[in-house]
Amino acid sequence: MKHGADRRLLGPAEVEAVLRRAAEFNARRWAARSGGHAVAPEAVVRAAGVAGIPEECVRRALWELDAERAADPPTLGRKVYGSSRIKVRRELPHPRGAVEDHLESLVRLEHGLKLRMKNPGVLVWEAGSSLGAVRRALDLSGGHALLKARSVELRAEELERGRCAAALTADVSNQRAECLTLSAVLGVTLAMLFVLAGFQNGFFLLGVLPAFVAPVAGFRLFYVRTRAEVRRQLEALLDAAEQGPPEEQPPPDRAGRPPGHIQGLEPIPRFSPNRGRGGKEDA
Repeated sequence: MKHGADRRLLGPAEVEAVLRRAAEFNARRWAARSGGHAVAPEAVVRAAGVAGIPEECVRRALWELDAERAADPPTLGRKVYGSSRIKVRRELPHPRGAVEDHLESLVRLEHGLKLRMKNPGVLVWEAGSSLGAVRRALDLSGGHALLKARSVELRAEELERGRCAAALTADVSNQRAECLTLSAVLGVTLAMLFVLAGFQNGFFLLGVLPAFVAPVAGFRLFYVRTRAEVRRQLEALLDAAEQGPPEEQPPPDRAGRPPGHIQGLEPIPRFSPNRGRGGKEDA
């Protein structure tokens, strides 16, 4: 027996929401099992065609997925620490040009990033200076988390009725590489200490593996925290872009004053003409 909601027609936005949610449910179901379920790209194209999604849109989405995989290949760092690319996407109720100008101003003034490339629909920022590296090193509260990223990229696409889709992507592969290098150096150093101590007493050899694994786990927690801080900053940028630029304050009211007129100020009591030389007021 079918529900009444299954018989009504769905619009494009509803189809997108349903397919995205169904894909999340499916990913959770397969993640709970031991193995995965691979699907050929042609099968995805055919399934999307049944849902009314044009083939060129699916091909473009597949191309973007392949580009992201090429930018973050399955290396040892990714297996140990996770992905180095953080992406947030949102539809905004503003034209693309206004969103680009607003985000460019916010990233430059509030986060201290330098614009490296600007094309229609694509903007790329980076730290770009030694001052940015110093601020990144001293940032303990996470207020300038984007300075820790290798680059921040904005891709904006114009939609209908003055709306646009904006995607912010931060590349933190530099942070992952630093964590992996430092954890390896520290882990090998601690493990060698236990090995040298094991020559005197074999009991210390039991601590070789924990001494090597502990720095890796510690720096992994640091990297996860860095990713969370960067994602929070990206979400905050999209929040600000969704609200739009602040309204300009109206100029001060000059009614009743001619142009160029300067309003007089009250004289300072010490230098008023009714005071004598000795600092006392004249009788």
